[in-house]
Formats: sequence, structure tokens, C-alpha cells
Amino acid sequence: MDSSSGAAGGGGMSVASRFDQRSSSKVTVSRPQSTGDEAAPGSGYCDRSVHGVTASFTHPRRAQRVYSDGSRRKSIQVPRDGTFIQIKSVFDIYKQVRVLVGMVSNVWSWTCSTTTLFRQVLPGLARVHVGNDIFTVPGYLLQELETISVPTKPATSSFLSHTSVTHPGVQDVQIRHATPYFSHVLLLLKLRWLLRLHSACCELDYKVCSLKNLILGIQYVVLQQHEEVECDSIFDTKVSRHIGSHLNLESVFDDIVDQLQRALGGAWRSFLEYVASCDPSRSLHISKMDSTITTPSVVSNDALAVVIDTIFLANFLRQSRQGSASRLRELFADLHMLGVAMPEVPPLRQAQYLRAWAKARGRPTLQDRSKVGKKDSEKLAQLDAVLLTASVELRLPEVIASADEVAESTANEAISAAFPEVSPKPVDFSTTGKAPGTAGPPAARVILEDKPQLSPVIFEAAVSCIHHHDTFPDGIRERLYGILNEEYGLTKDQLQKLAIGATQNIDGRRLSDSTLLSMEQREKARLRQYQADTHKDTMHLLVSPLVASPLDKGNKAKYTHIPSPQFRPPFASAFSSVDMTRSLPDLRGFTPTVSDGREPFKVPLSTGPLTMDPELKKLRSTGFFIKMPALKGGP
Repeated sequence: MDSSSGAAGGGGMSVASRFDQRSSSKVTVSRPQSTGDEAAPGSGYCDRSVHGVTASFTHPRRAQRVYSDGSRRKSIQVPRDGTFIQIKSVFDIYKQVRVLVGMVSNVWSWTCSTTTLFRQVLPGLARVHVGNDIFTVPGYLLQELETISVPTKPATSSFLSHTSVTHPGVQDVQIRHATPYFSHVLLLLKLRWLLRLHSACCELDYKVCSLKNLILGIQYVVLQQHEEVECDSIFDTKVSRHIGSHLNLESVFDDIVDQLQRALGGAWRSFLEYVASCDPSRSLHISKMDSTITTPSVVSNDALAVVIDTIFLANFLRQSRQGSASRLRELFADLHMLGVAMPEVPPLRQAQYLRAWAKARGRPTLQDRSKVGKKDSEKLAQLDAVLLTASVELRLPEVIASADEVAESTANEAISAAFPEVSPKPVDFSTTGKAPGTAGPPAARVILEDKPQLSPVIFEAAVSCIHHHDTFPDGIRERLYGILNEEYGLTKDQLQKLAIGATQNIDGRRLSDSTLLSMEQREKARLRQYQADTHKDTMHLLVSPLVASPLDKGNKAKYTHIPSPQFRPPFASAFSSVDMTRSLPDLRGFTPTVSDGREPFKVPLSTGPLTMDPELKKLRSTGFFIKMPALKGGP
């Protein structure tokens, strides 16, 4: 075990003090000796050439088990209540960030001072020149930009050497390949830096400082359109339309770094050096809550790396496709040109979870209900929607219709005239003497191209995604709809289904209010008839649901309001009764009570049993057990 693991596990050199004694030849399980020890960039996303980028659907950089169905289910599950914070909305993410920053600050303060008296220690900044654009990034990200940048000035001893509080300079860096997608590339590098931070925090104490719950929570939120809420009516929508609709990943990352910087104070630079020495591909799990004889374990970060790439891909696909830098194929081509590892996400597998969930929402069989009866079925469908949109935009072989499917579609229904199956071949009747391509004005030339046709199974999944407006993000549905209309050859029937799906929302209520009211009255009549026939009580099923009226929507529940105390005239008795002749202390006189027509019970001043007076209707003492004076003797 190295010095860092000994510090975190109890005993040995502290984590913060090891920087003064670190040697360049020291290599540990969580720290590569050089940048070459890290995983090399993968070859890509799909088995297709995209703008000169030859990609492979195999994933050579990671183990195949991280792409299995079991790993996919684990990545979309929320933690059990009491283990970690359940992240289901944007607010839960920021709450988890605050808790995580507090834990890291406490653990780091055991061996290093985290306070500064006079000034806040700020990290150095770097100006990244990308063509004519300039981006300002934190200095610690230069480690991620090392392979795609060239410093404009002589390199210093370390990319963190200018982070001292007394160094006001800004380092200039030039990107080798100018790209309009550099903002997205920078976001991908920031998200992958979280893996390095996760490895560093796990080495401190993986049970309280791990970033796993935060990363999985970000994926949970970025895949959804609205936050789920509980509802006791099967006809009402179970989503909150004002929370969870938008997640700014740049803001979340900046908030994490800013809170860490303010919490660590003077130890910020040493903490950055410690994070820079960790390996993002694996982490060393050590905790003070473990036994002293427990051996620290080395855990691979491949599963979290897949989640990070899925977060980045979902965030990119949610953006509008009408912008200047919004094409997925161009982004992947620039990533390959810069030498940045391509995002690797789980395989599509014909969107089986999306199709099963959509079928269960429509007319399901008993077998379909059993498959999607769990809570994670909707989240798996949302993940399939992201993978489906990416596959359709990249034109993967899995989504393209086979020759048999094309022949069957052509035999069943003629292809629309606007999208012919085969482009007409040019026929040379005579030579005009002009150069090819100049026989007519430019507006009159029509360039016909063969558009690929979508597989029927994939088209069914795409229509299901576009149809549910409250389940899948708007950006992903709009992008998928635009790609299918612009880049694929569709029949008239398919065009009609797409148009209906884009304009009709089948989430939530599908019936009118009058139909719902008539169904409710018929059900109440049936319950009353059942009670009369079987003599079984069904009144608990006839009461109204525990939902406030529309007038009280947005207000607090009735049981949370404390009733106001009764009015007490000035200089009056504390007793609520007006027949008292003297004022005695009453501890309940100033508290609100529920009046049932009877005066509150009072302890009598005389001893003896209490009996009900038939005239006054009050409890009174008989006086039978009053202490009598001593009897006097006779004369």
C-alpha cells in the first residue's frame, strides 16, 4: 500500500504531506507513472465512416460487462432512502453537492489546514486559443488538454505551478485543430475530470466522499423531461412541469469546483495536486469505517465512465439541431481530429426497453405488464431514446432496413413520390457542347439522392418516443423528428404517424372531463351495489382522495396549520369558563383546544370521590373523605 492509502486507512504518512516527498518514479495502483499509462483513446462509436472517421462498435478501452443489461439497470437506479440522497430533480443534485463538499472538506482538514485568514486562494486560469475564439478555463484542466494543445510560451515545471495566490499570470494555450465544437469538447473533458476527482475522493474515504451517487443522479435527471411526483389518481399526470425540465451541466460543474475551492481554502492547491496524481480509470477504495485488517480494493471506473459519456451525449442531443454546432457526426469527427477519446455508450439492441414500455402503456398483455412493472422501466426507456436518437443520426447499420424489409415494404405499399426508392439514371440523348452540369440554370437542377430507409422495428420505437411528450425530453423528440423527415426515406403512412406523434401527446389524460365524471359515478354506484349485495363495507373506497381542491392548489395542507387560540379579553381569567370566582393558574389556558361543549377537567380543591351532578351536569366532590378534626371527650 502506498503512502496515500496508509493515510486514508489509518496510519502512515498523511495524504497532504506526501507532496513534499513524492518522487517521479513512484507508481501506485491508482496513479499512472505517465500520461501514456492511461487508457488510449478508443476508436469510436459505430461501425461506419463518418466524415473520414472510421469507427468500431467494439469497445476496446473498457470491459464488456459494463455494457450488459445488468450494468445498465444499475446505472439508472436511485439509492435506497437512508443510504444516500435520492436524486430525482435538479434541486437534489445541488443538495448532494453541498453534502459531498462538506465531507471532502472535513476529511482533508484532518491532515491539512483548510482555512485562510486574509484572502481566498484562487486557481490559475488559462486562455485557450481556438482559431479566432478564446476560452478561459481553469488551470487544472490543462492536464486534460495536454494532448490537444500547444503552449504559446515555454512550458513551466507543472501545469499547476501558476496556481499560487501570488501568481497573477494567465497561461496561454493554442489548440492544434480549430473547431466550432470546442465548447462541447471542453464540457466532455470537465465531466471526465469528475472521474479523476472520484478516484481521489474514494482514496480519502469512499463511504462518505464518493462521487458515484452524484454522477448517477446527474444521469437520472438529464434523461427525463419532468420530475416524477406521487399522485393518488390514475387519471392525473404524475410529473411536475416546473422542476427537472432543464439541467445546465456547466453550472453544476462550476458549482462543484467553486464550493470545493471555498471549503478547502488554503489547501486548494495541494488538493488539486493530489487529484492530478490520481488515475481516472480506477480508484482505490479506503475507509476509516472499515476494519484495520481489511485490504483496500482497487475498483474499475469503467461503469462510471460509460455513465459520463451517456450524460454528455444526452446533453448534446437535447440541444436544438438548428444551431451552428449541433451535428453529432461533425462533433465525432472533430473529437477524432483532436485525439479525444470518443464517447462510448451502451448498445441500442433494437430499443427493446423503449418498445416494451410503450406497449405496456398502450394495450399490454399480462406478460408485458410483468416485464415493465418495475420502477426502472421508464428510466430504461428514456435511456433507449437517447441511444436511438444517436444511432439514427449516425446511421448505424442496426437502424437501417435490410433488403428483405425494403422489399416487403415496397410490396405492401408504394413508396411516396417525394422519396423514390432509386434515383433515376441520367440518359445522354445528344451532346450539347457544354460542360457537364451546366445544361440549365442552377435553380432548375435537381440533385436526387438515395435516402436510407429505417427498419420497421426502429421506426416503431421512434414513433413511441415522439408520441410521449411528458416522458422524453423535448430536444430529443424534436431532433429525432427532424432527422427522420430530412435524412430518411419514409412512406406516406410513416409520415402520417410521425406528424400525429409530434402534435398529439398521449401522456396524461386521454379522456374528456365528462367521460371521467361518468366513469367515477358508475364506479361509485357499483361499490354501493356491491355493499348492499355482500354486506361488506366499501365506504373507505367512496371517500374523496387526499388531494386539495383547485382553490387550495399550491397552499400547505390543512393539518399543517395551527389553529389560532380563542380570544381572551384583557384582565380576564385564564379559564375559558365564566363562572369562576377567582383566577387560578391554568397551563392550558393559552393553548388552542377543541371545544366539544364541555368545560375542561379541573382538579378539585377538596378530596373525595367525584360524582356527576344531575342538575349542573358537572363533576363535583361529595366530601365523604374530608379530614375531620379530632373528637373531643365528654364532660
